[in-house]
Amino acid sequence: MIQDKDFRQLAELSPFGTYMVTPDRTIVYWNRAAEQITGYRAEEMIGIRCPETKLDHMDENGRPLCRTYCPLLASMDQKKPLSKKLVFTHKDGTMRVIQAHFVPLTDGQGKILMVAEIFEEVSLLDRGTLIVQNLYSLAYHDALTGLPNRMFLDTLLKMRFSEYHRLHRLFAVLFADIDHFHDFNGKYGHPAGDRMLKAFAHAATHSIRSTDTLGRWGGEEFIGIYPIKNRSDIIPIANRFQKMVEQSFIHHEEHPLHITMSVGITAVQEGDTPESIIQRADDYMYEAKKKGRNTIVHDEVE
Repeated sequence: MIQDKDFRQLAELSPFGTYMVTPDRTIVYWNRAAEQITGYRAEEMIGIRCPETKLDHMDENGRPLCRTYCPLLASMDQKKPLSKKLVFTHKDGTMRVIQAHFVPLTDGQGKILMVAEIFEEVSLLDRGTLIVQNLYSLAYHDALTGLPNRMFLDTLLKMRFSEYHRLHRLFAVLFADIDHFHDFNGKYGHPAGDRMLKAFAHAATHSIRSTDTLGRWGGEEFIGIYPIKNRSDIIPIANRFQKMVEQSFIHHEEHPLHITMSVGITAVQEGDTPESIIQRADDYMYEAKKKGRNTIVHDEVE
C-alpha cells in the first residue's frame, strides 16, 4: 500500500485523477478525483489488475492499449515519464477522453516500485457516435465473426512475451482448426459455413474468461492466448475449449449441424519467440488431425 502520507494527502486534494499500480499492474491506490472521473469507487478498483478492469483503455486511433501497447508498461520499461491522450469507458457506458501522464517510481537502485497514472478529462463523447470504436473494430476484429483478428493476436502475443520476460508471467497458446471444413462448405454451401463460424464465435465470446483471448487466425483456424499459473493448466483450458466447440451448431433445413476441431496447445518455454510458440501449437494441431481429428495434443506435463 501507499506509504507516503504526503503524497496521499496531496493526491486526495488534487483535481486530477490519480491511481497507482505495482509492476504486475495491480491497482493499489485510487483517489477521489479518479472516482469522479471514471465513476468507479476505490473499493471497486483496488486489488484488481488494470487489464482486468472495465475501463477498456484505447488510444485515439482505437487501438486497445491494455492488451497491445500499454503506456504503463512502456513507462516501466523506459523508466521515464510518458504522456498520452486516451479513451476509456466510464462506468455509465459513455466514452471519455483523458490526458494521462505515467510516472514510474523507483527505489534508490532504480528498481521500479510502482507507476502512477495522473489524468484529467478532456471531453465527453457519446458511445454510439464515437468514431474511434469503428476504427478499432475495423483494424483489430474479423469482419465475419467479430472476434479479434490476426493483427490483434500478433500484437497481444508480443505483449505476453514482454510480461513473460519481465515478470515471468506464464501463458499458453492454443491453435485450433475446424475438421473437414472444406467438405462442410461443399456439402452445405459457403453461407452455411459462414453461419457456423459465427455460431462458434458467439459461443466463444460467451464462454471464455475476461483474461483470455480467442481470435480468428484465418479461414477455419483460430488461436487462443491464455494466462496461466502452472503449465498443467493447459489441459483444463483445452478441455473447456472442446466443450465450447460441442456447443456450437446451426440449423440447416431444420436439422442441427455440428463441427469438431483438432486442437494443439502449448505453454511458453524459455527461448520461445512469437513465431516458435505458434509453430509448436500448429504442429500439435496437425498431430491431432493425424490421430483422427476431434482431439487435443498438448505439451507433456507433470
